[in-house]
Amino acid sequence: MWCLPKDDSKAVITAQNQIHSAHRECHLQLPETAILFFMSKATDYLTSHYNATELPEPLPRFLNSCSIWEIDESQLCFADGGRGAPQAVDTIETLAALGVKNIISVGMCGAYDEVVHVGEIIAPQKAFVEEGTSLHYYENIEYSKPDGNLQKAVTSLLGIRNYSIVSTDAVYRQTLCKEQLWRDNGAVGVDMETSAIFSVSKYLGLKAVAMLMVSDIHPIDSNSAKWEWKMTNEMRYNLVDQAVAFARAINNTK
Repeated sequence: MWCLPKDDSKAVITAQNQIHSAHRECHLQLPETAILFFMSKATDYLTSHYNATELPEPLPRFLNSCSIWEIDESQLCFADGGRGAPQAVDTIETLAALGVKNIISVGMCGAYDEVVHVGEIIAPQKAFVEEGTSLHYYENIEYSKPDGNLQKAVTSLLGIRNYSIVSTDAVYRQTLCKEQLWRDNGAVGVDMETSAIFSVSKYLGLKAVAMLMVSDIHPIDSNSAKWEWKMTNEMRYNLVDQAVAFARAINNTK
């Protein structure tokens, strides 16, 4: 059983319940735009290179509360979004309950198509759903998409390309056969969060967009060079800088 078509009963626990639970009463007031990082070292880099202020209370998500910061007068906040679709959606549900309306998701993807290269930032135009979280929100969903206006903005402002990707739960089941099927569907990379971020943001009435850096290139067939991690810290920090620049730009155009 996933999303039941006639289930109009209440959820046993909600983000609002979690925020105002007996062991944690949250008083956070957040800006409308949040950057969520789904990779290590991003928040450390931001706090040391930007005028970032840690808020007095942690973000009270269900799967481990975390620190959350605001950047100068930019009217935006940022946090580590977690790892994988369940924690990503937990974070988004919590942010939505606290008034956030725009989500900029920032992370990495492994590529299995040579049209992209390591260090390239892409803005996924479609994310095929191979994670389970989205299926608790929708009866049937093959793929999810970002907000159209944010997608146009990130593409034009940063000059990055749009491709389709896949989001999966199973790190160790990305087989050569499966990745060929993904290529046949027009996808170039894989991560663990984006399809759920897009689908649940839409479900909650939020606007979401993603920026993913290609961190590694998968072998195309059994004769290809073996998988190897290629991303550097300099690439990682460039992605963080680009994400902040984009967030500031869209806030300034409101």
